[in-house]
Amino acid sequence: MRFLPLLAALFLAAPITAQNAPATPPQVLFQTYDAYRVPYRIPAIATTRKGHLLALVDRRYCYLDIGYGKIDQVLRISKDNGLTWGPDTVIQRGSGVEGSHDCGYGDPAIVADRTSNRVLCLSVTGNVIYIKGTRANPNRIARWYSEDGGRSWTAAEDITDQFYRMLPNTRTMFVGSGRIMQSRVVKTGKYYRLYCSVLTRTQMGSEDVACNYVLFSDDFGQNWDVLGASRLDGYDSPCVGGDEPKTEELPNGDVILSSRKWYGRYFNIFHFTDIQSDNRRGQWGQCVASHDVEGGIKTGATSCNGEILLVDAKEAGTGRAVKLMLQSLPFGDKRTDVGIWYKEILPAGIYSPLAFAHNWTQGLQVSHTTSAYSTMIPQRDGRIAFFWEELETDNGYNMVYQPLTIAEITEGRYE
Repeated sequence: MRFLPLLAALFLAAPITAQNAPATPPQVLFQTYDAYRVPYRIPAIATTRKGHLLALVDRRYCYLDIGYGKIDQVLRISKDNGLTWGPDTVIQRGSGVEGSHDCGYGDPAIVADRTSNRVLCLSVTGNVIYIKGTRANPNRIARWYSEDGGRSWTAAEDITDQFYRMLPNTRTMFVGSGRIMQSRVVKTGKYYRLYCSVLTRTQMGSEDVACNYVLFSDDFGQNWDVLGASRLDGYDSPCVGGDEPKTEELPNGDVILSSRKWYGRYFNIFHFTDIQSDNRRGQWGQCVASHDVEGGIKTGATSCNGEILLVDAKEAGTGRAVKLMLQSLPFGDKRTDVGIWYKEILPAGIYSPLAFAHNWTQGLQVSHTTSAYSTMIPQRDGRIAFFWEELETDNGYNMVYQPLTIAEITEGRYE
């Protein structure tokens, strides 16, 4: 699908209201049961230093989640802010060999460095289902790079041992899919710091418990460490009982963990003691369930992953510069009606997890049908590249992209 050349006229339309549809229509980038006759899942998206958009997904020849069989990682690139997209390209090909470490590559997470042409991807790999992973036969992790903004890619490198050494009491894990977060505050040497978060099954006493940890890298993904945890036994997890996680950063550099749960999100925040003198020392707060607090994010009866993203905006009418935190999730019961919540963030504010969980506003409902995972990233033109799973037929999800303005997301309150 291609847009007709009337975008300029559309952008001059009247300010958005609750009844207005976004000016630019959605595009299906990957259509389930296309010529490959297999389903697609798990959106990931990045904006390169040159402003190119990289949209990455699973092509699931095994028809199921990673661990069940052959899955490829497939990429499309847009060089014109999403107006047109290049052909799909396989950037990591699963072998499909039963029991092999390269059987499939799934659940991608991606980041494009803001000061170079480097791009990093992490994914689950192998032929082990997450919940059945063991230390002897774990759910594996792969890493690969592009040095030219996504045109070409290195072969996948298995880094399973590196990740599991960091969490010795964990039997299985994977990195939360979608966006790897790059700090705007912390820089060591050539690179701004990367943060990602993992879902684990960790032994806490006699129990096997779901936990989240946040990992960071100061050399663009070559080496990683655990943020704010020393015991690594589950008891120091920033979110015990959490599911698939995401990370974002407050304006002062404090790190947010946003974790999937039924009816909303878990939130926790790592506060640095003095980030200018020591960018490792600090502590996590007390994890909070969003739907338990006044004005918190409350969804229907569903558990699904979405994206959390800090953006610059202006208050409509006054022009006051603000920071907005966005959180995408299904609004409806089950996996339906994906949309975006938002919250104004104080530029110099220090937030407890409880304060952060308060006072969100339900914004634009992007999808009006069955829809699930979503992610987003700022585009070079100031719009937000929104990329999500939407069910067109009973066959499976299509992978859909739509550029959204801040005014559209907030229904005219900010721009």
